[in-house]
Amino acid sequence: MIRTIATNATRRSVATLAAVLATLVLLAMPAAAEQTTEQAAIDVVNAFIAAWSTPGAGAAYLAPNASVRLIEDQPAIVGPDAFKAAFQSFMTPGVSIEVDTRETTAYGGIVVNRRVDTVKTAGKPDQVYPVVGVFVVRDGKIVEWVDYHDK
Repeated sequence: MIRTIATNATRRSVATLAAVLATLVLLAMPAAAEQTTEQAAIDVVNAFIAAWSTPGAGAAYLAPNASVRLIEDQPAIVGPDAFKAAFQSFMTPGVSIEVDTRETTAYGGIVVNRRVDTVKTAGKPDQVYPVVGVFVVRDGKIVEWVDYHDK
């Protein structure tokens, strides 16, 4: 009789433990999926910024109707072609840009980075821009981007 009680108690403990573990796994799955989404969005933004060294190359990371505001109080340019034209207008021969990303965070497909963009032009002083960029990424493409400059 004592052995039967111990066996039943053990079965209940194992069943309870299995239920608790299954619940924890199910609860962790959305968090893991969210982390994957967040990391994927961060990867898109990082690749986009890395592409700036080749004028116009960043357009490949933008959705067809992406809204881009290079300065928060300026009108948006829409679409990869408009971005490419705007970017190439100031990335003329002899001009380069260095980006020092200081901090990046994401929530789902929204990526926020704090960075310092330095535009270098031969024979001129560097132009240094402390910036907070806000990016919205969907389906592997940037659909919205706004840069807020520390004025």
